[in-house]
Amino acid sequence: MRFLDVFNEIQKGDYALTDEAVYHSLQNGDELIPLYGGNKSHNRTDRKISITAKTKKGVPITVFWGEGIIISLDGSAGSMTYKCNEQFSLNHHAGFITLRDSVEDEVCLEFFALYMQNFYKSLSVSNGSKTLSLEQIYSVEFDLPDFSIQQSILGKLKKIKNFLDILQKVEERYLSIYEKEIVFEYKDYQAKNIPLSSCIDYLSGNTGLTEEIIYQMQQNENERYSVLSSATEERTMMGTIPLCSINNKLLKVFKGQEGLLVTRNGKAGQIRFLPIGKYTINDHAYILYKRKDSPYLIDLRWLALQYRPQFLQYSSSADNGTWNMTGFFKYTKIDIPSITEQQAVVAKYLPIEKRIEEIHRVINAYDILLTKEIAFA
Repeated sequence: MRFLDVFNEIQKGDYALTDEAVYHSLQNGDELIPLYGGNKSHNRTDRKISITAKTKKGVPITVFWGEGIIISLDGSAGSMTYKCNEQFSLNHHAGFITLRDSVEDEVCLEFFALYMQNFYKSLSVSNGSKTLSLEQIYSVEFDLPDFSIQQSILGKLKKIKNFLDILQKVEERYLSIYEKEIVFEYKDYQAKNIPLSSCIDYLSGNTGLTEEIIYQMQQNENERYSVLSSATEERTMMGTIPLCSINNKLLKVFKGQEGLLVTRNGKAGQIRFLPIGKYTINDHAYILYKRKDSPYLIDLRWLALQYRPQFLQYSSSADNGTWNMTGFFKYTKIDIPSITEQQAVVAKYLPIEKRIEEIHRVINAYDILLTKEIAFA
């Protein structure tokens, strides 16, 4: 069979849905919905957009709804995710697949998303980034097992998906512990009431570091840097990119020391500790780090734990605002206990971090399992 025998024409996401348009919409103060693009997965994202948002050209965004499949057309082209009765938005790097009314007893959408994913990935071509055209999708033929077999296979896979849902709920409970204010009685201080700016500095992001740029650089084999954004979870990072110039400016990178990723837009003021690595950021985040001329010993994990309320205090809204970096660095003052006491606080939270990391590893392993090719007799 061919695609259009059983599916409607793919509804592509919105053009001109730039980062500027997205973050301008966050000021609307109304309902936020997920925004997906050419991702490997469309299950979780920190990228949100106002339900009444408009594109850069002033056109109201398309709000997708109902049962269907999101398919990536650029970047991770061919990746598919089943959706049912969830409101969301798409940029032009993705499209939405829906069934024709006459074939509801022939094709199980959730099975199709899992079974056909590798088939469409193999069709994608590379010219700097993986792309999949509608013409390619519409023209090729494919086979599906009987509807009863589709449902049988899907029933077995759902056990895995239900387990993932439970893991994600457990993760959310662990993360909620970090929202509570730390009360710890310190006895030995290196300094009290000192400006944070005297011992901590920051790296601002790269304007113009967009999904398009990352896609174009996928085939470059030079030394690569992880691209971080307003997403605060490691598994939602934007990908990697080599050292390059964007808008005639050399890419700003961060390596050789620990840091704190601070979200500027969206979940403003949220923090994630960065171990020593190779990173770069777009202009929706900052990386904080210890100044080399600071005389104080500071564990950045402790700073993130102890002063989380102060980070959030300088966001206009914890859900959809902007983090006021200037105000934070100008007015925040901190007490610095001994490094031993800092590490004692960190040690209390390490078991929680390790459990969260293990949950991430298990979820990632199951995600990979679900993307394996499905064979049937």
